[in-house]
Amino acid sequence: MSSKSDVKVSWSNQELSYIGFFENATGARVVDCLITNNDKTVFFLLKSEDFERIRNSCKILLQHFSKRIGKEVHVIGFHEDLETFLRQALYPARVLNVQIENGVKGGRVVYVTVSEMDKGRAIGRNGFRIQGIREFAKRYFGVIDVKIR
Repeated sequence: MSSKSDVKVSWSNQELSYIGFFENATGARVVDCLITNNDKTVFFLLKSEDFERIRNSCKILLQHFSKRIGKEVHVIGFHEDLETFLRQALYPARVLNVQIENGVKGGRVVYVTVSEMDKGRAIGRNGFRIQGIREFAKRYFGVIDVKIR
């Protein structure tokens, strides 16, 4: 498992711009940023204490930020523990079980079982929510795939 300090990520100028804008607008510290969905969605990985504050008190600010940049914005809290990270990242979907297995071609594959009613919520519109979560899981935990059951 990689530690947060071992991860080397290079951001595009656009991602750097969004990080600066987001940090100035919210006061949160961004750990990582990812643009997905053909440049329509931005994920911010935040320090866990900042994530809790943003999630609990800044929903309107996030909506305003999303409108300002013209992209859907998702915030995820970073946790050192993979299972905790995934449970928080998939919230408000109810995670029933997290199972980590060795993949056929090497690497770890994570199977996350969610409530049947929450599968759509966990995956996101056209799979873009899980796409961002998978990328962060690869970067920070060496996971080759995250599958929703």
